[in-house]
Amino acid sequence: MLKTMNRLTICFVLVLLSGCSNIALLDPKGTAAEEQLSLLWFSLLLMSIVLIVVFTLFTRFLIKYRERPGQEYDFPVQIEGDKKVEITWIVLPIVILVVLAVPTLATTYQLDETPTNDQNPLIVEVTAEQFQWTFHYPEYNITLLDELKLPVNRPVIFKLHSKDVIHSFWIPRLGGKKDALPHQENTLVLTAIEPGTYDGKCAELCGANHALMSFNTDVVEKDEFLNWVKSSAEREED
Repeated sequence: MLKTMNRLTICFVLVLLSGCSNIALLDPKGTAAEEQLSLLWFSLLLMSIVLIVVFTLFTRFLIKYRERPGQEYDFPVQIEGDKKVEITWIVLPIVILVVLAVPTLATTYQLDETPTNDQNPLIVEVTAEQFQWTFHYPEYNITLLDELKLPVNRPVIFKLHSKDVIHSFWIPRLGGKKDALPHQENTLVLTAIEPGTYDGKCAELCGANHALMSFNTDVVEKDEFLNWVKSSAEREED
């Protein structure tokens, strides 16, 4: 018995440790991440209500219809053909799905909108390959490897490409991921709302050294970003 408990304890600890990560999914620092987190909390709230109702009814039925002494051979009353019950358990799931689908679709289309020129978006061309990321700023003719520099509160349009296999560009605290595909361009729009350094990952298993597909995203104030652009241009000239 003791050996079994020890084995179960070890398995439980291993399961907990397998989920350890330095990526803070529930601490958004971008507008897209905030929208997605709000949608996540709404979905969890809706599912929690469903679970509470289901477990409440389950407990009530266990108590009310349990077998009592003297009822060992009684046959329960059947409810087939009860139209009210049948309509209820068909309509309620449809209503729940509609309530969840409306904000999900609205948020999806909102996050997919391309910023207008009035918003002065920054374009970054992202090229993924086994096993590194290349970031090119066509507006400033700057190229970085495994490092990304972004200004705060300015929309960024990432144009995603892949040189070889399918990769997935992901900065969890700024927003959701999107695939980088060979021979096809995908776009992802993110806006950072707070300066800081955030982890970036490849969220698609892309080969033996997939773990090396990481990068740092340094979000700075606009003046600091412009100073960085200026200093980078001067270094290029030298």
